[in-house]
Amino acid sequence: MQNIHKKKNAVDVSTLLIYNYSYSYLFVKWKANTMYLTRLKLNNTGPIDHADIVLKFNSDGSPKPIIFVGQNGAGKSVATAYIVNALIAAHGTIFEDSDVEKGKVYKLRSPTYIRNGATYSTAELDFSNGFRVCEGQFLKQKNQYEAPFPNYSKWNEVPEDETSHYSTNFHERINELRKELNNNTHIFFPPNRFEEPAWLNELNLRNKANYASLKNYKNYSNRPVIIYAPMRDLQNWLLDLIYDSNALETKTVIVPANQIIGKQGVPLKELTIQNGPATSILTSISVFLKKLFEKDGNLQWSVGRRNIRNVGIFIDNESITQNLFQLSTGQAILLDLFLSIVRDFDLGHSNINELSDISGIVVVDEIDLHLHTDFQHDLLPNLIRLFPKIQFILTTHSPLFLIGMEKTFTSEGFQLVELPYGKEIEVERFSEFEAAYRHMCDSARFQADVQARIEDSKKPVIYLEGTTDIDYIKKAANILGKEYIIDQFDLVDAVGCSHLNKIWDTYKTHLGETIKQKWILLYDCDVNKTSSQSGNLFRRTIPQQEHKISSGIENLFTDNTIQRAIEYKSAFVDISGEHTITDRGVKKIVPEEWKINKDEKRNLCDWICENSEKNDFNKFLIVFDILENILSL
Repeated sequence: MQNIHKKKNAVDVSTLLIYNYSYSYLFVKWKANTMYLTRLKLNNTGPIDHADIVLKFNSDGSPKPIIFVGQNGAGKSVATAYIVNALIAAHGTIFEDSDVEKGKVYKLRSPTYIRNGATYSTAELDFSNGFRVCEGQFLKQKNQYEAPFPNYSKWNEVPEDETSHYSTNFHERINELRKELNNNTHIFFPPNRFEEPAWLNELNLRNKANYASLKNYKNYSNRPVIIYAPMRDLQNWLLDLIYDSNALETKTVIVPANQIIGKQGVPLKELTIQNGPATSILTSISVFLKKLFEKDGNLQWSVGRRNIRNVGIFIDNESITQNLFQLSTGQAILLDLFLSIVRDFDLGHSNINELSDISGIVVVDEIDLHLHTDFQHDLLPNLIRLFPKIQFILTTHSPLFLIGMEKTFTSEGFQLVELPYGKEIEVERFSEFEAAYRHMCDSARFQADVQARIEDSKKPVIYLEGTTDIDYIKKAANILGKEYIIDQFDLVDAVGCSHLNKIWDTYKTHLGETIKQKWILLYDCDVNKTSSQSGNLFRRTIPQQEHKISSGIENLFTDNTIQRAIEYKSAFVDISGEHTITDRGVKKIVPEEWKINKDEKRNLCDWICENSEKNDFNKFLIVFDILENILSL
């Protein structure tokens, strides 16, 4: 096997002038041969009337991720298609193994893509080092147009008898373009990318890792722009890296043992080290993998037995996966995406010492595809952040991904462009999804806790509406001598009435048979729930008392107890005085109403528990009667 990780030339660094179309100049110290998209101008293209999008960069010259959003049919895929078409055209100018045949284009130019009611469509793309791609499609020949002529910078170059036009300056700068493509990555992940599932055994029988076989010719890149299902190539590439690191980059050196164990006057000792391009790449990949699997520690690789080569991963001797094809769909998609970036860059002519060395353009249509909400919101933005020199051009339908991007990058750290208008928008319009997402996560965690209690329960359980309910009942048991009852139960905060309802709705069915101990769902007095039982699951409501506090467990306290609390701190209780209302012409007197201030609920609980008298908790005897009755059943 040949060593494909040969020494590569260092990249020159110079000052690059990036023209910003808001009529300002940004000078950045950056790699001179990095091609970034700086402007995308579309006219009458599909659903897009006019969009002039200027892509932004950070103060250090690194590109900001840009995300296209919009409803289905808004032109997100149309916009990315023009960018991908330009990248493939550049690739085809230099290499024989381009994604499309030489002289052909990736994106179809046709009058059917001209916006309804318009007579032409145009697209102009500008890149940071002066490369340009322009194309136009017209409903009639140029000589049949009258002023005003189409808004197209290359209008004068369109032949009189033509209905379409395509122009690039790639062929005029072959050497510069070759250097750009060899030293950077330019790849596209379409929405129909996928890996076959692990259970599809017929395919997996063929998907064993093999040592890579690449054509090492000047006009072959071995690097397609469009990535569909790269897992097998990634396995073979990883096997190459592991072989090079262990067989070609492993050295044994002799050093004084005191340099190792800190002692003087001991014999020399052998030390095995790994150092080289493949080792550096594997070290960089381990950073990504540990974030993907949310694990810290020492990452090690396994390659399986001879004739059954499957690349696996261990972290601190814990097996994460014995076969990359055994990952979940979401993990496999993220592995495909980000390892493909590293592999593509490695197959070029640049060194990788860390992930931040990798530069270029990566386009992903529907980046949230097949990803769990946690991956969209938390993991994906943090993985993108590992590649600061990659210009990510993305489309998404996921508000959770956008919220996660804002948390990771801040609102100034990325661009959010709404199509078909091409206008920048703020993530705030999606802020309502954050609350929904958090509620969903809390519910999922609560359901997991319920299931764990089924499996581990050794005592009956009382589910209550809040932590103050738990504290009041424990205090009442202490004062009233009822601790012998409470000690028989686990008291659990259900985080509100809604979660009590979920437990009842879930386990009142045949699933209730899985509950080993008695469970009591104890509702406050203001909830209209009848007493009911399903197997070991009991639903009970605390009877309401004629007190001024009419809701919550505080209804069990007398007016005198609450009055003492008000005298200590009036903010504990919100009081509406007696007043008169007119209802359909009839005057009615509304009596004085007391309500516990929701922000003072915990403070009131702490005060009563610390300053209570025995009589304050007399009505809590009702609760203990309910519990004793259920225990006796």
